[in-house]
Amino acid sequence: DKVRINPGNYLSDKTKERYSDSDFIAARQQIAENIQPLVSICKKYKTAIRVGVNLGSLSKRILYRYGNTAKGMVESALEFIGILLDSDFHQFTLSLKASNVRIMQEANVMLVKEMVKKNIYFPLHLGVTEAGSGMDARIKSAAGIGALLQFGIGNTIRVSLTENPEAEIPVAKKLLKF
Repeated sequence: DKVRINPGNYLSDKTKERYSDSDFIAARQQIAENIQPLVSICKKYKTAIRVGVNLGSLSKRILYRYGNTAKGMVESALEFIGILLDSDFHQFTLSLKASNVRIMQEANVMLVKEMVKKNIYFPLHLGVTEAGSGMDARIKSAAGIGALLQFGIGNTIRVSLTENPEAEIPVAKKLLKF
């Protein structure tokens, strides 16, 4: 069991257009303060958190600095890793998802490289958002998730189809056989 959070929701920056370095640092501090109540509850009840970074919902300040890119997704994830570790909270997983398979793969590979550099590792939850339905969605999911699994990247997966949820399980099971 985990509580899923979206880093893009921890700062109300909808009206701000530009971010200086000091604005960026101040915003990180505000995010850290905003997430503390949740972290305290999760610590108390020994509940894990899944940090779900989606390409389509990056915060405005991340978009300003990095654009709607794999790098932006990774920087958002790294920021939350830092915030959670600063709070002495280690019970979390990371999920970097996008409907664009190439960006989803690039973000996950880049995050693994950054974690290796920092000598840290947290489990990764893999998935392609908005994969769709039918054979195209299955191929998209297999390409996105399967390639990463072949390189040893990923601890859990979710195949997201816009069909009955029961249709996702056989696809996921087939992916795990390879």
